[in-house]
Amino acid sequence: MAKRKIFGIKNFFFSFAAVCIVIYIFQNVNGSAETMVAENGNLEDVIKAEGIIIKDEVTYNAAAGGSVTYYYEDGAKVKEGQLVADLSTDTNSVKINKQIAEIQSAIDKKNNSSGNSPVLSQETFATYENEIQASILNNEFSSMYSIVGQVNGESDITAFGETYEQYNVAQLEEMKKNLTNSISTHKVRYYSGQAGIITYKTDGLEDVYKFENVLEMTPSATTEKKYTAADKSKSETVSENEAIFKIIRNFDYYITATLDNEEAKLFEENKYVKTRITSDGEQHELWGYIEKINYGSEQSVLILYFNDYFYKIYDKRYINLELITDIYEGLKIKTEALTKLNGMTGAYVKDASNIIKFFPVEIVGMDEEYAIISPGTYIGENERKIITINEKSYSTVKIFDKVILEPENVHDGQIAD
Repeated sequence: MAKRKIFGIKNFFFSFAAVCIVIYIFQNVNGSAETMVAENGNLEDVIKAEGIIIKDEVTYNAAAGGSVTYYYEDGAKVKEGQLVADLSTDTNSVKINKQIAEIQSAIDKKNNSSGNSPVLSQETFATYENEIQASILNNEFSSMYSIVGQVNGESDITAFGETYEQYNVAQLEEMKKNLTNSISTHKVRYYSGQAGIITYKTDGLEDVYKFENVLEMTPSATTEKKYTAADKSKSETVSENEAIFKIIRNFDYYITATLDNEEAKLFEENKYVKTRITSDGEQHELWGYIEKINYGSEQSVLILYFNDYFYKIYDKRYINLELITDIYEGLKIKTEALTKLNGMTGAYVKDASNIIKFFPVEIVGMDEEYAIISPGTYIGENERKIITINEKSYSTVKIFDKVILEPENVHDGQIAD
C-alpha cells in the first residue's frame, strides 16, 4: 500500500514538472517574437546593366620591334607634345624609310587638299619607285595599283597600323623628323599628340568602340566582345606594329547601357540620371546625361555622357552599371513584417508594456527585402502620426517602434514576455 502511495506521488510530481516545462516553453516561444526597429531610410528603384566605356583615345604603335623606355607612370596626365617613350631598334632602315615616305604622302595630301591631284615629293616617289618597278616586272599589277593609289593619296594613308589623318602638317613634319633621326641613332621617339591620360593598358577594342561614332551605336553593336588585355608597361620589348601606349582625353567620355525597350521608356533624352558604377570592388555615384536613346526591335541603347570620375575607370572597357530611376524616403522595415488585418495592410508593434498592437501602414515603395512606409501626418505632441485609408484616419507605425518580424505567430492585443 505504501509503495503505491509513493508511486502515485512520484507520478504527480513528474506530471507537474512536465506541465511547468510545457508552459515555460509555450510562453517563451509565443512571447519572444523577433523584432526590428523602424528607422528612417530610403529605397531605390534600380535597373542593372552592362556598361561599355567609350573614350576619346589615340593608340600609338611601334614602328619596328625593339626595346622601349617609358617616361610616365600609367594613369599620369600629359600635355600635348611631351616625350612619352623611346623605342630603341636596330631594324633595317628600309622599314623606317618607308614609314617616312608614307608620312610625307600624308603631308602631300594635306598640303593639296584643294581637290587637285597632289604633286608627289621626290622623297616620296623615290621610296616607292623600286617597289613599283618590281611589281611591274613580276606582273603584280594589283600590287602596283595599290602602291600608286596610296602614294597619290587615293586611299587612306596608314602605316604600321596607324592612321595619319588625325595629325596636322606640323605634327607630321615632327614625326618625319624623329624617324629620320632614328635611322642613324636606332632610336624612335614618341611624343603625345594630345593632352590627356596616358595608359599602357590596351584591349584591342580601341578601333571597335570609336568615340566619334558613339551616338550611332545600336543594340547589336553593344554585344560584349572577346578581347585580350595587355599591359605594355610590364614588357621591355615590343614587336613591330604592336600598340605600345595610348593617350585618352580625360575631360569627357560616354558609357552605353543596353536595356529592354520597356525599361528604356523610363528615360528621356536630354535628361540626367543618377548612376552607380562598380569598379575594382568600389562603388561611386555620379550623374550621367542621356544624350541619346537608340531604340531597336526588342532592346535599346542609352548613351550617357559623363565628365567626372574618369580617373577611376580610364583603363576599363566593360563595367557594371546601375541606373537609379526613383528614390523613396520614409520609415524602413522588412517586407516580412507586413501582414493584413481586417482587409488592411499593416504591421504588429510591441509597445513599452509588451502589448502587441496592429497598425495600418501606407507603402511608399518596396523591393523583395525592404518596404518604405509613410511616417504619416503630424497631429500633436506625443501622438502617433496618422494615415488616411478610404477617407478614414488611422494611427500608424512610428520611428523606433519595435516591429514584429513574424506576424503569423502573434495577434492583436497579445501580451508578450
